[in-house]
Amino acid sequence: MLVLGLDTALQRCSLAILKDGAPIGVQIEDMARGHAERIGPMAARLFEDAGVTPRDLDRIGVVVGPGGFTGVRIALSFARALGLAVGADIVGVASLKALAQNVSAQGGLVAPIIDARRGQVYGGLYQGKDELVQPFVDTPAAALARLQKQTGAAPVATVGTGAPLINDAPTEWTVADVDAQIDPVVVARIAAAAPTPTGPPAPLYLRAPDAKPPAPPFGAPS
Repeated sequence: MLVLGLDTALQRCSLAILKDGAPIGVQIEDMARGHAERIGPMAARLFEDAGVTPRDLDRIGVVVGPGGFTGVRIALSFARALGLAVGADIVGVASLKALAQNVSAQGGLVAPIIDARRGQVYGGLYQGKDELVQPFVDTPAAALARLQKQTGAAPVATVGTGAPLINDAPTEWTVADVDAQIDPVVVARIAAAAPTPTGPPAPLYLRAPDAKPPAPPFGAPS
């Protein structure tokens, strides 16, 4: 099986191709913005370096959020267009699930936490491949309280850009010394192991967008 994994949900534009579970090409660029301009050229270079074509793809894994609204839309639009063009299945992958698998916890508890800005974080809880707490958005203090209800006094490894924002965490909690961004190889592996999708993936938004439409001019009909 040939699988493409891609992500633009956070502060990275990244793609990877797996052939029968083994990476044969990876492209990663860290960036705060500009994902839309870079994803196409990076994909072209990825396929060229890997010696395959988009029509060889069996499946595409794409991060659907939570994350930046614009970034999530960019990756989803690219994946949907490519999948439609080449007839590949498209599998949505949650950002928090992908982050959790950056940690080799040997069955331990992993809390992926993403800085959601505006004084909030996206959080979840995983043990191996099992999701124990579904993705949510809350303040760092409330996120810690919510997660501790599930973890009790058990050791927890945190990972992600929001992990340092969790203050007053118990001593059993540690920040894992791993990449705080999403690995496209992990995205591809999750997609490869997923059941055959029954339709295109939807974005995973946990709050309203930061951008607001402009107000109509004074006196104009609303």
